[in-house]
Amino acid sequence: MFEKRKERKEKQKSKNTEFSKFMIRQESILIWIITIAFIVLAFICVKYSYFGELPWLTAMVGLPWTAYAVSQAFYYRKAMKENTKDGIKYDSIMEELKQDLNQE
Repeated sequence: MFEKRKERKEKQKSKNTEFSKFMIRQESILIWIITIAFIVLAFICVKYSYFGELPWLTAMVGLPWTAYAVSQAFYYRKAMKENTKDGIKYDSIMEELKQDLNQE
């Protein structure tokens, strides 16, 4: 009975994505929606010769992309720290261990 619970928890953990990955995906989708919306607004401004709004629109597109770049930089830094400990990368050590076991 306890083994089944443990198996269910393992499956559930593998299905769930980390919160940071979820946030990066959501942010990616949102950034593209914002960009496309402002491109449409810019087209409408040019079509009706209303050029006073274009600097504001370009700033409003640039700012979210800057925030997105910052959040990705922090995400990749977090991922790098999670995959290393004391300067040793877990993946490379696991590869070496597997190779050693296969050779024996």
